[in-house]
Amino acid sequence: MGTEPGKGGAHASAAGPAKPGRDHLWPWLLAIGLALVMLVNAIFIWIAVSGADEVAPSYTQGDR
Repeated sequence: MGTEPGKGGAHASAAGPAKPGRDHLWPWLLAIGLALVMLVNAIFIWIAVSGADEVAPSYTQGDR
């Protein structure tokens, strides 16, 4: 009834080691998603900085 000793238990496969499948896919998808978020944020920052108006000289001079 039990598993035979030396056969690897209930999760052993007769075909050999398991190939990476959907169980190993989520870390890649997570990393790709985070990279896309960082890329979009970098693009937004670049647009905001490159399209910013110049500060008027009178704003930076004199006491407030």
